[in-house]
Amino acid sequence: MAGTTLSHGALVPSQDISQIPDGELSIREQVRQYYGSILADSDDLKTNATCCATDAPPRYVLDVMPLIDDEIMSKFYGCGSPIPPALEGCTVLDLGCGVGRDVYVLSKLVGSAGRVIGVDMTPSQLAVAQAHEEDQARRFGFDENNVEFKCGYIEDLADLGIEDESIDLVVSNCVINLTPFKEQVFREIYRVLKPGGELYFSDVFCDRRMPEALRRDPVLLGECLGGAIYLEDFRRMMARIGWASFLYTAIDDIHVSDLALETKLGFTGFTSRTVRAIKAQGLEDGEENWGQTARYLGTIPEMPRYFDLSEEIRLIKGRPVALSGNMAEMLAQSRYGAHFDISERGAHRGAFEFCRAQDAVEARRGKRAVDVTYLEEALGRIGQPSFEERVNAPAALCAPAGSETLQVNITYACNLACRHCYLECAPKSEAAMDRATMEACLKAFTAAGFTTFDITGGSPELHPDFPWFLREAARRAREAGGAVIVRTNLTLLEKLEYASLMDLFAEEGVTLVASLPYFDAEGTDAQRGNRVYERAVSAIRALNERGYGKGEGLVLDLAYNVAGPFLPPPQDMLEDLYRDELERREGVAFDHLYAFNNYPLGRFAHDLLNAGLFDEYLRLLAENFNALAVQRMMCRGQVNVDVDGRLYDCEVNHVLGLPIQLPAKDGAGKRDATVADLAAGALPERTVRTNPVCYSCAAGFGSSCGGSLVKERS
Repeated sequence: MAGTTLSHGALVPSQDISQIPDGELSIREQVRQYYGSILADSDDLKTNATCCATDAPPRYVLDVMPLIDDEIMSKFYGCGSPIPPALEGCTVLDLGCGVGRDVYVLSKLVGSAGRVIGVDMTPSQLAVAQAHEEDQARRFGFDENNVEFKCGYIEDLADLGIEDESIDLVVSNCVINLTPFKEQVFREIYRVLKPGGELYFSDVFCDRRMPEALRRDPVLLGECLGGAIYLEDFRRMMARIGWASFLYTAIDDIHVSDLALETKLGFTGFTSRTVRAIKAQGLEDGEENWGQTARYLGTIPEMPRYFDLSEEIRLIKGRPVALSGNMAEMLAQSRYGAHFDISERGAHRGAFEFCRAQDAVEARRGKRAVDVTYLEEALGRIGQPSFEERVNAPAALCAPAGSETLQVNITYACNLACRHCYLECAPKSEAAMDRATMEACLKAFTAAGFTTFDITGGSPELHPDFPWFLREAARRAREAGGAVIVRTNLTLLEKLEYASLMDLFAEEGVTLVASLPYFDAEGTDAQRGNRVYERAVSAIRALNERGYGKGEGLVLDLAYNVAGPFLPPPQDMLEDLYRDELERREGVAFDHLYAFNNYPLGRFAHDLLNAGLFDEYLRLLAENFNALAVQRMMCRGQVNVDVDGRLYDCEVNHVLGLPIQLPAKDGAGKRDATVADLAAGALPERTVRTNPVCYSCAAGFGSSCGGSLVKERS
């Protein structure tokens, strides 16, 4: 039992005969005898089952307690504090009210316009409660008494004249376990509650079914343990009656302080729980995630700052909080509904897990970053080692002195906002490399002995200095006997103001790597937006007219990104499929196709969180680890330059803030490497800075800026 502290019971002798109810009596009569004759006050109890709450009652309840007569307080045997807020004007029913402590607290909270009915089967207890009716009304400042006590059985409310759908709230304080007719009690509660009405009760539950001998033990019954409800049986019973869903608002461990009772109970574990069940329509038999949230308006007088829906879920004023579909329905149909702004159902996201659903909400609000810490926590949740531990070969994570490729990210601006974009580039992004840093990159390319100049973004075409930078990069690449690559989404090239760039590309012999997520409009536009496929194909056609994609020297390569939490098929097979489909559908050609694994960062990470699949995707990557791909990862042969001139092993590391580190100039510690360091020549041999996203590069066939790292066919 989670959270239970196992400690030996107090070394007290077994009860003498005067402390044990007559076993020949019915269960009802045994309970009546135990509470009416044997117990003088709560100090006579042998366990903390009937007074086991570890948290203090809420302030709005505590504020009423000093107004309750001392005699009532001393004879209180309940557990927990099953009194919810927002009760003004309500009709409340307290089952097993005993001496009436909770009835009188409720009397004050419902106000003079409300009404409270207390039901109990023990005349001696009710006599105490009834003796204080008029006095308590005066203490509360009421002109008339608003409470009524009825002597009878909680499983037969009809006999007491309580009508169908007449009650707003039913409470009970550690009493239902005492009745042998539990299902009938809950059926009666369901009957008398109004639509949207609430059952809010505390009671004792056990973690397994107890033998019948223990269930009928007179002292265990009186101590609320013999009648404890097995949690799974309780769930099934509630579902049969009509409560397909309910919540626990408090869970406390119960400790047995009597040696004789402890010996009888053995391994059975007990908890005191407070249950919230709303009589709502349209509930499912499980908690499902529909992407819904609730924002507390702070309008419940007793709780201006927050509202605790369950033990796990606290709704703080003004903040959206993730809810399951059932929770949203229960809130909306209850008296609480007016105090919340509840969002509509969206797409189904699988089973509801609060922490994961709330992560998605916080990510959408910009309050939750999928950073190194979050990724490492996720690895821990799925039981996978760090990437470095998995590789377990330091030499494989070592980048040699000098690199072939200088990859330069010149802007985050992009005319699209694609769902797979881990850089979160967008039309409104203003981050761009300044002219001085671009000039430093050109010098660094030559000084450090690079052969490939890889220009990327965003949409690099949007940078105002792009034509100049491209010409200079192409010149230096030719001088080095290498090549210049431009990564494009193609769609800008069909615009009149950018169309001339296609002639520039051809003139400079630029290799183009063009993103095309799928070979038809439906698949492409779902990732990238309306008419993206149409515009991209138009650009490919224009490039084909200039000689690109014909196998004649001007290289046009396409890039495929998966649309969900899965790995791409073999790159060679996918290339053949793309080639056939694009030729058949559009009459266009290309040279090669690159298949990329998606990184669990940026917008794709948000989509994973929204779908409740972040951990599953990370597990997929880790479980498909390919050691052969590690030896070919791009970080071992390239240096990435961010817009501010800092150097990284790869683009992922600049998203995660993990720059290449060099010794500080004063010899003490380390500093971030910048493009200025390359002016003195190639970087020395270094250990690549790894993180959990490295599993993306090493999963399946591997993934890099040049596509798959492990080919299915030679």
